[in-house]
Amino acid sequence: MSKTGQVLQAAETVFLRYGFARTTMGDIAKAGGVSRPALYLLFEDKEAIFSGVIEQMDKRSLASIKTAISDIDTADERLRYACIAWGAHGIELAEAFTDASDLFDLRFPAVQAVYQRFQTLVVEILSPIAWNLPVSRQDYALTLTYGMRGLLSAARDANHMRSLIEIHVRIYCASIMS
Repeated sequence: MSKTGQVLQAAETVFLRYGFARTTMGDIAKAGGVSRPALYLLFEDKEAIFSGVIEQMDKRSLASIKTAISDIDTADERLRYACIAWGAHGIELAEAFTDASDLFDLRFPAVQAVYQRFQTLVVEILSPIAWNLPVSRQDYALTLTYGMRGLLSAARDANHMRSLIEIHVRIYCASIMS
């Protein structure tokens, strides 16, 4: 593994434990087995490392979802699986790592990109479906995705979040499968 990959892997653990605000470059350097000066040769600043970690986590998540949905026959079931897997992952991380809420903070461009990539996946899932709605697939994906984010405020725990996402997606699917 490259030095950059090693640092990103170590930084993921640090960010999960302390969140963005409480993590220092020194924490990341120590966890990554590099000096602070060496860390600055690899990354401009903490936000660059955070962005790399978020992107790395998202790539793993989307790859796992894409692999799983490749074996699912219907678009509505692929969409349901993708949304539950993606949407519940965040609350599971938040439950396991209480200081990791920064990983979902939309003020970070890397987090915004996670949402955009998931919306792209939703559009891909929807592409084979005949489209009769008065909104684009992109707008459908946007409202579905951010609607799931809104469910976080009502969810009591990860299991409840999965249940809420299930309802949310079934309602959305009813509009395209009828």
